[in-house]
Amino acid sequence: MDLSFVYPIYNEIENLPRLLAETQRIAEGLVSDYEVVLVDDGSTDGSGAFVDKLAQQFHHVRALHHRRNRGLGAAIRTGLAHAEKELVLYMDSDFPVSVEEARAALREYTADVDMLIGYRIGRAEGPRREVMSWSYNRLIRCGFGLRVRDVNFAFKLARRSLIRQMRLRSEGSFIDAEFLLEAHRLGARIREVGLHYHPRVAGVSTAASNRVVLRILGEAWRHWRALRSGKLGPAGVIINADDFGLCEPVNQGVVEAFDRGVVTSASILATGEAFEQAAELATARPALDLGVHLALTQTRPLSPPERVPSLIDGSGRLLDGWAAFLGRYARRGVGRRDIETELRAQIERTREAGLRVSHLDSHQHLHMLPGVLPLVVGLASEYGIGALRYPRQGRATASTGLSRRLQGKALNGLCRLGARTLRSNGLLIADDFRGFREAGRWDRESLAGTLRELDGGLTEICCHPGADDAIDEQLRWGYRWEHELAALTSPEVEAAVAERGAALTTYRERLAQGR
Repeated sequence: MDLSFVYPIYNEIENLPRLLAETQRIAEGLVSDYEVVLVDDGSTDGSGAFVDKLAQQFHHVRALHHRRNRGLGAAIRTGLAHAEKELVLYMDSDFPVSVEEARAALREYTADVDMLIGYRIGRAEGPRREVMSWSYNRLIRCGFGLRVRDVNFAFKLARRSLIRQMRLRSEGSFIDAEFLLEAHRLGARIREVGLHYHPRVAGVSTAASNRVVLRILGEAWRHWRALRSGKLGPAGVIINADDFGLCEPVNQGVVEAFDRGVVTSASILATGEAFEQAAELATARPALDLGVHLALTQTRPLSPPERVPSLIDGSGRLLDGWAAFLGRYARRGVGRRDIETELRAQIERTREAGLRVSHLDSHQHLHMLPGVLPLVVGLASEYGIGALRYPRQGRATASTGLSRRLQGKALNGLCRLGARTLRSNGLLIADDFRGFREAGRWDRESLAGTLRELDGGLTEICCHPGADDAIDEQLRWGYRWEHELAALTSPEVEAAVAERGAALTTYRERLAQGR
């Protein structure tokens, strides 16, 4: 067999010196070719430097690193995502089984088995750990119908082809159960083999800490809810860059994030000062999906001022922002006919530029207002546009202030009010949305974390790449345009897409597939 050994490592400096020697003894005579994948999960005791040293000394060793301690599940998922051999075995780096028993277990693998897992013979962890283990196994059996003897034993061998089909999300110790639940969902043939458990002789285990236990229960609950709601299938992700056409540095950021990064679509701002350049750039990139970024604030209207008097300020521009618009809207000072006239002009300008449009969204999400949404839905139907942004966001990755959180709750309320209108008109909307509370704040860590934690179904991630942070000197939106561009083109974010097993997609593609 060709085998990848995957070891998650967190502060295991005392166990690492023997790791390669023990691994070689396991492989000798049984494995024709093997690699060792060491994943340092933000260790603070020198383990990271040690695994780098091993990787430099031995060609079959690879060292991977998390910049911070994310958890056992995250480390195992990273290792699985980078394993290259036909079969993949993950074990704890403190070796819970002897070399002899590991070799005997590997001999149990045959071609008619997709996964080989160990279960413990004997308990040497104390009464508390025994009660916890017994209770957890019963919980998984009753809650998910998974009938194996020992969910959590850290000896699991699986075909790489099977692992590539799994949708693993756990960052913590629920990973062992999730690994088996995904195998069960995929119809994998599982064989169990008994192994005597060897307690660690060095280092400190945190597996029974209250924090770890609570995290397991939380992840188990989320998995159960996702299973009940049908969200454990493949994750489709639309990464949409807003404000395409706003100005030249934004245009440059959008196309760079598409050419070199993970952006799949963009929303073009027909009222933007650099619209014509954006249209040329989009025409040269037919794979870049486009939506119209409908604007009722912060730019100049396309319609003559006398045709949309309720939308403009004293200088002939659209109102300064959402607060000014809502203030006038609440006083019934905004005319529905004016809104329709201006939004129609924006769609028409986009069509006249020869651009193919799959979806509609809006600047500052004003299309979700009760009096605006029916107009937007009607325009979508009239112009044959099949999808619309539904910016209802459950949780945020980037830290946000109280004001932004309250705004997010208000927007979610508008989304709930508009859900029936969207469904009754047959528009394609995403199952999840990210990017309201993170607007202008995406960095590599927050974006990669969001991608790893996505449910199944379709998610739209809204972003704002730009080539120059000086954009904000005039706009004063507080966005870090260059920072978002760096995140969208980073290897960490690309790796997170692969790790999640997500499919980057577009509204255009989903509409062509019949949703």
